[in-house]
Amino acid sequence: MNAARRAGRRWTLADLIDFETVLARVDDDTLAGDRLVFARDIRPALGRGDESARRRDGLRAWLDHRRAQVRLDAGRAWTQGLGLLRLVLCLVMSLAGAGLVVGLCAGPAQSVHVVVFFALTLVVPWVFFVLWLGVRMIGGARRATLTRALQTIDRLARRVQGGGAAATDSASRGTPVDWQSRLADSRQPRRALQAALAGSLQRGALGFNIGLVLAFVGSLMIFDVRFYWEATPQTGSLVQSSVTLIATPWRAVWPEAVPDASQIEASRARHVSDTRQVSGTSASTAAWWRFLLMSLLVWGVLPRLLLIAGYALVERRALARLDFQAPRHRELWRRLASVERGAVATPVTDGALVLDVGGSGIRAGDIRGFLLRALRVNPQAEHRIGVLDETEEQAADAALAADPDHVVLLVEDWGLSPRQAGSLQERVRGAVGLRTPITWLVLARAEGAPAVPDADHLRRWTAFIDGLRDPATEIVGYAPGT
Repeated sequence: MNAARRAGRRWTLADLIDFETVLARVDDDTLAGDRLVFARDIRPALGRGDESARRRDGLRAWLDHRRAQVRLDAGRAWTQGLGLLRLVLCLVMSLAGAGLVVGLCAGPAQSVHVVVFFALTLVVPWVFFVLWLGVRMIGGARRATLTRALQTIDRLARRVQGGGAAATDSASRGTPVDWQSRLADSRQPRRALQAALAGSLQRGALGFNIGLVLAFVGSLMIFDVRFYWEATPQTGSLVQSSVTLIATPWRAVWPEAVPDASQIEASRARHVSDTRQVSGTSASTAAWWRFLLMSLLVWGVLPRLLLIAGYALVERRALARLDFQAPRHRELWRRLASVERGAVATPVTDGALVLDVGGSGIRAGDIRGFLLRALRVNPQAEHRIGVLDETEEQAADAALAADPDHVVLLVEDWGLSPRQAGSLQERVRGAVGLRTPITWLVLARAEGAPAVPDADHLRRWTAFIDGLRDPATEIVGYAPGT
């Protein structure tokens, strides 16, 4: 598979797990070799455009390269564990549903109270589902709960596999990686994991409903089941209106599966001499079992299928929107994308607008060689910004409005003011749009000339820029020899 095809592949949860595993263990020596592969094979296949998409594709291709070098089993173990969980849930819930219906249909009198049957098989499960949604919405420990659930699935997979294949990577490389917490701390991976787990629960609910349907059909074929309802007040009209409402989806297609007023009244149980009398007719019995069967299919099986498909769509969309803006992801991208001597050269394609923030006095010509070699941009215009000079500010705004290919902001290492830097970022981003690359170039001054920034200052600048979570904004420390 060539680099272009690798760079366009979709992410899966197994990919993310393997990615976090290998990222936690990658070292400087490994990245030194990977940087050359990235420049030679991966970067040319990424093209231009949306930086989020480029980062997703580039890191996906890098993961494939790492997989070719090192065996990674954490993602596969997760997939197997999740599949096993879904199978167990489906089987257990199918048996539970079948047991419930058999208990209702195969009693001593083999008579089914239609209201109780409907409530236990459909109403109660949906009440639990709504309560579960409510707890998820207002719950305060969702991240911790998600992490525990992921760890449980991971342990299940390892136990089933006997600590073999699933543990190969961890045993060979040292301490297992806590990928559960790493994925839970980012929004889109967390959404994808929650959707995968919610979809698993819905597969269990689908198994419950399939068990209901199969046991109900089997009971009708084995037992002489009769159907009734009872109430002290005269509530026949209420039962009829409820039945009509519930049967709305299939009433026009299969009217025989909708009990009418006479059939409803005929199936009403009455007490004679303290004994319940369940009469009914063959017509009312047929109408009721058809109604209950369609209710199980339409209000039980079908919604679960739709929910499974919906959660699968949520998972897929979350994975398609990965931004990889966590500090560890930005640092990896920064190290992979950096250009060093010996790397494959990439032609300069962008003309850059250089903005001297605060008026440090550093000219674009002073750092032109660094911009060409390290950022692959050619400084075409320069202005001052963030200074007490209205004319300079207007000139900078006009240059930003001219739609530059790249914007480079020169800042001194000691001068980080998060509020002012954040306002400037918003100002520049609002002027040039979301896709134009913005690079904050941090430097020091030594006798009026640009110099290497202080390491502590650069770390604070890096943390600030990473906190912006802007995929098209990057930070670089000045290095004269680059």
